[in-house]
Amino acid sequence: MIYDTIDNFAQYHCIHKHFIDVSHFLESTPGPERSDGKYEINDQGAYVIIETYETKDVSDCFIECHRKYIDVQVLIEGIEHVGVCHRSACTAFSYDEEKDFQRLTGDADLLALGAGSFMIFYPEDAHMPKVRYREASRKVKKAVFKIPVQI
Repeated sequence: MIYDTIDNFAQYHCIHKHFIDVSHFLESTPGPERSDGKYEINDQGAYVIIETYETKDVSDCFIECHRKYIDVQVLIEGIEHVGVCHRSACTAFSYDEEKDFQRLTGDADLLALGAGSFMIFYPEDAHMPKVRYREASRKVKKAVFKIPVQI
């Protein structure tokens, strides 16, 4: 897992060749102006989902992980907690190969993800997004980039 501010994202371009496509997408249209939806970011299987939602109580959220994609989650507006833990420390439910999604249970540490910050989750990084920050639910806007693990 990587946790940083978007101002530093360029230093991670060397990790995966599609990370530069993430930067190009973010620079092309400011996040608050981009409509919710799914957008292709290249012709090699990488895409982004822009979504706006209300954060929830931790008891209403769940831990997840993926096998085929790396998640690059960029918070555009608002603030939320994101639970993080290693996949091996969790109990796993069945994996949905078509959706590249596996639900897990376990103990996750909460980190605050604010506007202008990002987290990168690899297949071994279990994560629980959409958790409210402190007491109040908040409206957030997030870009979730799905980057194929296989180059």
